[in-house]
Amino acid sequence: MDKKEISKLASEVAATYMKDEENIKFVPKDVEFLGGEDLSTVLVHGYAEEKDKKKEMSVTVDYGDDYRVTSYGEH
Repeated sequence: MDKKEISKLASEVAATYMKDEENIKFVPKDVEFLGGEDLSTVLVHGYAEEKDKKKEMSVTVDYGDDYRVTSYGEH
């Protein structure tokens, strides 16, 4: 898979995870690949929509481990 495909799938996984597990509507904006060739982790940057405001946040996805969400946090 190339970076574009990984980015798309990681964004979908992040949004679904946040909705299903945390009841947060997460809207992905961009994906940042972390580390070197041997790392398989991306940060999905975006925001959480809450009523009339948006909170910046990121979701960490390990695409080398079946696209497992490992963490998330607000900015």
